[in-house]
Amino acid sequence: MTKKIDDIIIFIWTYIVIALPPLAILYLIRSFFPEADFFSYSNIITLDFPTLVVVSIVLPAIGAGLSILRKKTKFLFFLHLDKQAKLQTMAVSFLLSIILWKLYFVFSFLGYLGLIILFLFFLLYLPLSTSYLNSIDFNKLKSFIFPFINLSKIRLVERILYILTVLLLIHILVVASDGQIRALNHHLIFLSRLPRITNVKPKIVYYGSKVILLGKGFGWGGEINTKFKNREGNIDITLWNDTKVIFTVPLHWREGDLDIWIQKPIEWDGKKMVIKSNLVKLRLISRDDGWGKEDDEYFEQLKHLDKETLELNGYESQKN
Repeated sequence: MTKKIDDIIIFIWTYIVIALPPLAILYLIRSFFPEADFFSYSNIITLDFPTLVVVSIVLPAIGAGLSILRKKTKFLFFLHLDKQAKLQTMAVSFLLSIILWKLYFVFSFLGYLGLIILFLFFLLYLPLSTSYLNSIDFNKLKSFIFPFINLSKIRLVERILYILTVLLLIHILVVASDGQIRALNHHLIFLSRLPRITNVKPKIVYYGSKVILLGKGFGWGGEINTKFKNREGNIDITLWNDTKVIFTVPLHWREGDLDIWIQKPIEWDGKKMVIKSNLVKLRLISRDDGWGKEDDEYFEQLKHLDKETLELNGYESQKN
């Protein structure tokens, strides 16, 4: 069993060192020269960038994990580095974390928590993967392919074919994962296009109140909607940009707790569609039912609203 684990460790190292660099170069060539004849007249498949990132992280992680299992390295290898190496590892980990945090919605969606998770991961991962990659060299690879024991030509050919078969299987798994990662990345890009409301103010409103929606991905036009309305009608929208919408609460909405959302038209995969944001709560109260607890809550919230929201609703003097 231990011999098989050692073989897998070398197979993974061989694929990382020999196969990944050419695949990365092919990706760069195709990215910068997409109309090149080499790609136009061939069915060659290049890995997508997210796949290259994932494979470059996952394969060394598997190799390092097997090395830990074989007790060739320690899990908390970072703690055994000297002070300078620790500082360098922390700097590189932070840089990589920032890049991936900015590039991929799945991390940026988590906010600073996503950044912290990435940083802690790379802090543990980088020393381990570096130790793993440095534990093998081409001399060890040569002795692995051509053992010191005398082999017949047939056995030697069998061994080479065995090694090539295993490497081909690894590559097939990588190519298969490329399709899944492309599909996932495509879906994540679609999710990043969805408008997202992060704040609504004020949260308690009368008919005719001015409401500000803050967030991202609103686009430059669309609709504001709710299921709770007495009839269809138009909504007076004062401002609409990618991060802010200002509108007036319409008379055709029902009183009570409302779930409202933004929807906007987009074109995706060659099809036109309407996408919706997350739901946010808005409480609509009446001015005509006499003074009550809800009116007290409405005016209490004014103490915590910013100047812009107060001015839009005619309460600048109360803010002062």
